[in-house]
Amino acid sequence: RLAASAARAHGWRHELVLPFARDTFALDFAEGADRDAFFAMAGDASTVFALDGIRDCDGQAARAYERAGRTMLAHVDVLLALWNGQPAGGIGGTAQIMAEAVEANIPIVLVPTAADGPPVLLWSGFDDRDLGAATLHSVARAPLERLAPMLRSLPGVQPNDAMSLPLPAGLTERALAQVWRLLLALTRARPPRDEARPDQSRCLPDPIGAPFAEADAVASRMSAAFRGAYVANFVMAAGAVLLALSGLLLPLAIKPILLASELALIFCILAITTAGTRRGWHQAWIEQRQLAERLRNLAIIARLGDLGLRAHGARTRASVQAQASVVSRRVGLPDAVVDAPWLESVRADLLALLGDQRRYFAREAATMHRLDHRLHVTGLILFGATAALCLGFLVAELALFAGLAHLDEAVLHQAATWVTVVTAAFPTVGAALQGIRMQGDFAGIAERSRAMRDDLTALEAFVQADPANFDTLLIRARRAAQLLTDDLDSWTHAYHGKPLSLPG
Repeated sequence: RLAASAARAHGWRHELVLPFARDTFALDFAEGADRDAFFAMAGDASTVFALDGIRDCDGQAARAYERAGRTMLAHVDVLLALWNGQPAGGIGGTAQIMAEAVEANIPIVLVPTAADGPPVLLWSGFDDRDLGAATLHSVARAPLERLAPMLRSLPGVQPNDAMSLPLPAGLTERALAQVWRLLLALTRARPPRDEARPDQSRCLPDPIGAPFAEADAVASRMSAAFRGAYVANFVMAAGAVLLALSGLLLPLAIKPILLASELALIFCILAITTAGTRRGWHQAWIEQRQLAERLRNLAIIARLGDLGLRAHGARTRASVQAQASVVSRRVGLPDAVVDAPWLESVRADLLALLGDQRRYFAREAATMHRLDHRLHVTGLILFGATAALCLGFLVAELALFAGLAHLDEAVLHQAATWVTVVTAAFPTVGAALQGIRMQGDFAGIAERSRAMRDDLTALEAFVQADPANFDTLLIRARRAAQLLTDDLDSWTHAYHGKPLSLPG
């Protein structure tokens, strides 16, 4: 109540987490002025998240306070703790919640209530080196004067922490995106949709929907541009070789045109690679996909009182963490009473997320498997045809040498020229297809997508079978977020080492 009163005096927003329904929690206060003050405080709160704790059962009341404390920790950047320095009086006590804050690397402003000492800051971030897991009594301490710089070091607090979006799509990006789509169409790798996929941005609540839609659109655009870029580069590199070989077949007068065309292809390869590097297609694709997936998960876990302020993968860029934290703070605490209908609605939303992602990964696995397989088979055919031509020409030469056949010298020379061109062209195109396969890692994506589909299918079955209670739903929602985050980390690792470069 002291904290709420101070917040009102400063015009701050006050969000309230209750371990029980409001009337049940009011029993903590004496009848009369104290209880009336609590109801007034709760009435002034912008949101009240009342958990479904049970007061009457043995040990359940303490667990309810513990759960409320952990929900609060999931919403704070800094914990203000008024503590008498004594061990927790029971489960969910002040000392326990403070210890969990230290473990989660949440800064604490400690105001001692049993001594005249000044407030002090507790935060492992004050240590320049990683000294291992800190405890409440071993964590680094600093005077209150360091509060401002500590706050500025948190992700998304500084105004310039927000991630700048890439430049709008230009003609180059749109053209290269069409190259990628053309490859999928030519290989017939993408299976037809079984059903229309809904616009997820419309299904996500404010303020998540708009930034998710923006991040998702930019990620898709940059993904198609980046993939189209390396496909175009390998195809044009093979084309440059084919132009050089065609000089063996065409009249000498055509040679300047062939050289100019080859030079144009080389210039296009250099221009695409330079543009992709300068405009950051590769980095923007990864960053915006990371942001979109975190916002997708946030829409579920935020309903259960977890803003995911610290639920970032090891490979998540700092700019992505900052932007996700900005959106998370805007979401805030849910204004809800945890009861059976509310829990069923959350479970329905979680099942919708799992089902949508399961279908996406199944579709992605099928697409990438077909693409990889068909490029691989085409390459094998080209190399096999090269071997057959070489073998056939050698057999013909042996027949001519043994006198078993006769061929005019001019015809033989022309045939040898064609065999030279074709046996150089086929491996060139086959090598380009192999380069596209290796750069795209289509087989690896298909394998990871199948594994993720299976994991999501199993989790979906558990959510359907589980009773709809708060703790179980929170565990399942966090598991879904962890699965998708871990997959994104491995996917980011695979692609981070493959930026756009000149074809080998």
